[in-house]
Amino acid sequence: MTIKAIHKSSSEVALASIRDEVTGERKLGNKPPRVNSETDMAVRASLPASVLDTWTALPESVRAALVSAEIASGSVSLPSTRSSTYSAVSSRASSASPSEAGSSSDTAVDLSERQEECEVTGAKVTLRPLERAPKNVFEFEKTTTKEEVAVKKQSSATVITTTKTVTTGRGWRNIFTLPISYDVNMVPHGTLLDASNPQMLDATGVHPEGYDRRFAVIDAEVDKMYGDKIRQYFVEKGIELTTTVLNGGEADKRPDAVDKLLDDLCAYKLRRREPFLAIGGGCLLDIAGMAACLYRRGVPFVRVPTTLLAIVDASVGVKNGVDYCCGITDETYKNRVGSFYAPSSCLLDPAFIVTQDRRNVANGFGEILKLALVRSSDLFELLEAHGAALVESRFAANDSTPAGVSDRIIDLSIQIMLEELGPNLWETKLDRCVDYGHTFSKLLEMVPGADIMHGEAVNVDGFFCVVLAYLRGFITKDVVDRVFAVMQSLSLPTNSPDLESKLAWQSCKDAIEHRHGEQRIPLITDIGESICVSDITPDELDRALEEMKNYDHKM
Repeated sequence: MTIKAIHKSSSEVALASIRDEVTGERKLGNKPPRVNSETDMAVRASLPASVLDTWTALPESVRAALVSAEIASGSVSLPSTRSSTYSAVSSRASSASPSEAGSSSDTAVDLSERQEECEVTGAKVTLRPLERAPKNVFEFEKTTTKEEVAVKKQSSATVITTTKTVTTGRGWRNIFTLPISYDVNMVPHGTLLDASNPQMLDATGVHPEGYDRRFAVIDAEVDKMYGDKIRQYFVEKGIELTTTVLNGGEADKRPDAVDKLLDDLCAYKLRRREPFLAIGGGCLLDIAGMAACLYRRGVPFVRVPTTLLAIVDASVGVKNGVDYCCGITDETYKNRVGSFYAPSSCLLDPAFIVTQDRRNVANGFGEILKLALVRSSDLFELLEAHGAALVESRFAANDSTPAGVSDRIIDLSIQIMLEELGPNLWETKLDRCVDYGHTFSKLLEMVPGADIMHGEAVNVDGFFCVVLAYLRGFITKDVVDRVFAVMQSLSLPTNSPDLESKLAWQSCKDAIEHRHGEQRIPLITDIGESICVSDITPDELDRALEEMKNYDHKM
């Protein structure tokens, strides 16, 4: 048997005492009220019957508020101690822990109520923190007042009737801020799969001694080139690696792929806190993130991007998703099903880029150029001077590119992306400059049979928005020509046969749906600067499409 101390604040004791006066023995006229402690004696007073009757008629919440106000004002005299201690018997066999002991804490807890107004309904809300979780759980009372005015004309007069309706509600509010923290690690060039580099094994977490297995999902193309080396890395570490190999193309980014990975995680019996590795391009990382979010309601995973596009884009944020085919509309929607779920860490080794073909490297530059246009003239100038050579060398060292330039381009791109995403991870703010190039590109990528990659579609969208900005007078013709020249030097398409009037306007309507009632389309006002607009019209789109014909596009 253990003795457990229960603390009651003075306000609780005061309220309990007055309730006893109203509902206990005194009201029944039997015996004197029970005395539990010195605090009870201090707050119990002889009250006239008329006062008791009035008190009983008040709602319980009002009585509680009045007691709290009286105590706060000092009208009720209480002992100097902060709380009274009662003894209760617990049937637990173990001894009470220090956190359950009866000694009073010296740390002051703010239990004062606060007032706020609901932004949606205008209700007046009173929040009172609960003593056991004062920073997270609050009891609330809501009062909503609505006023309606009715005007009725009669034969000789106009009668105006005002009706005021007051409604109240009560409940609890739980507040919890997710502690999101993850490292985006730049790995020494070309060393990630070297057994002498412990970073990949370390990223899979700390496990009990003798736990010698790990799990990885690998892009099929990556597995062809690096699969043996990945497995050998873990062999040399004395670890048994279980792998799932998935196709990592856009056409494969579907719920079925997530199901396949979940099946394999179940068969492997992944532990709740055991990170698994996701090694591949952006589509594979999206699939892995979705599975990690769903498996056991969330397990850690490590992103290892192997393409330029994934290194600067998919790997650094917290969004995961798959394309979804709706059974009702029979249409496929890009990234329609997804989650905000952060990786436990990211491992970036740019040495993977050299194994990509020229088109895929250029595809990655589509996202880098997007960031330059909306955020960084310095990054734009680097692309203007060295982008073409880096496409040709596939980011490898070359005679025409000074040492450190390729690393600087990647570093700037990642830093800009994190600066934009970091304060707005859950996209509570929908005016986002990083949505540049992501208004018209979504439908361009979803056109059946279209041969266009994500970064290419983003660039087509990006140049179309450059033209829209020019027609609005935001930028000069010289800026348009300069941007067009850089896009061409990076071997990026600047137009698509599928970019026509109907698709452009449908993209604007989809943007209104996705961005909660407004278009919020980013347009540049100079190289490295941008704003979001929400008033683009079908006529404006048609004028821009006509202006696009004045350029010699290479598609």
